[in-house]
Amino acid sequence: MNKILILIWFICAAFVSRAQLLTEEELQEKKEFTSLIEAYKSPEDVYILNLSSKDLKELPEDINKFVNLQLLDVSKNDLIELPPSITQLTNLQVLKVNDNALYGLPEDIGMLINLKEFELHKNKIKELPDSFCDLKLLTRLDVYVNKLSKLPENIGEMTELKVIDLYVNELSRLPASFARLNNIESVYLASNRFKRFPRQLLALSNLAIVDISGNHIRRIPNEIGNLKNLEYVFMYDNKIRNLPSEIGNLQALREIDLSDNRIRKIPETLSQMKKLREVNMDYNRIRALPPCIVEMESIESFHISSNKIKALPENIGNMKTLQELTIDENPITVLPESFFKLSGLRFLDLSGTSLYEVPSMIGLLYKLEYLNLGDLGLSPEQQNQIRSYMERASSIEIVF
Repeated sequence: MNKILILIWFICAAFVSRAQLLTEEELQEKKEFTSLIEAYKSPEDVYILNLSSKDLKELPEDINKFVNLQLLDVSKNDLIELPPSITQLTNLQVLKVNDNALYGLPEDIGMLINLKEFELHKNKIKELPDSFCDLKLLTRLDVYVNKLSKLPENIGEMTELKVIDLYVNELSRLPASFARLNNIESVYLASNRFKRFPRQLLALSNLAIVDISGNHIRRIPNEIGNLKNLEYVFMYDNKIRNLPSEIGNLQALREIDLSDNRIRKIPETLSQMKKLREVNMDYNRIRALPPCIVEMESIESFHISSNKIKALPENIGNMKTLQELTIDENPITVLPESFFKLSGLRFLDLSGTSLYEVPSMIGLLYKLEYLNLGDLGLSPEQQNQIRSYMERASSIEIVF
């Protein structure tokens, strides 16, 4: 009977608490308190308390006096723990405790049932308490630059999450329930300890941004092509050898960064991604570019520096939307004639290639703002000759 009464009380308390919540617009109109002394004078009037950068070593145990508090910022202090009483601030919608020295969170942190944004980054947190997943309304979680080696197994219950940033931690796996975060749009897992691409991500149909750079991943699963809403993919600094042809199914993709891997071949299906604007495949082992890349309709930036490419596609000039091209540090000896039809180019890096000469036709690239011809062994006479090809030479940054 007592358990039932407690449950009823908890539900009623939650209802009353939520009824007092302010919208983001209403909250912006409230006074921001920046001093505890000032706030203690009228605790019930405190909706926003900003104690950031106050050299605080601890928070007062009676911080629960601020019963209407909805935004608390105690970032950039020297806190090593949060008082248990902070969990009684059940009207909190935004909590910022980043840039401190926290080793953990109160066990009952899940009592903050109205919390929507939680900034925990740049602390020393090794583990999140079990109650953490009771934060059912949380939409954004920033825990980057901590020491997390695992996430709560029931994290999949936090179904309102849209953004989770776990950059620079010690994670090597995701809980199975992570696949149930159906509303999540952005996942940042860079600089962790993953050896395999987390298959839980493949179930997230609303995923738009994924960053899993700086890990030890060797293979991208074929099923990545099922993520139809994916717009930005960052997988640089891994050990990826091959790209699945299914990657061409990512019709919403705008940017992909696969630099600093071990990729030998670009799949022809890359040209199927009609919205793709930026590709970075610097520092790989690519020997040739597929002719179909010239069919990329929206490409603006293409980076293939430091590969093993000996020649460019003959009709590369068809890439009319291209504005940035870096092909430096490749054994390219000749530029095809159509290259000089890339009239939209603004940034071009040819440094460290094996070009026999820089033809006068380079002057046709009249929109150039930056041209790198370094490490080509050009004499002062040749440099002056090249300048004479460029009508706007005085307004172009040319590096020899």
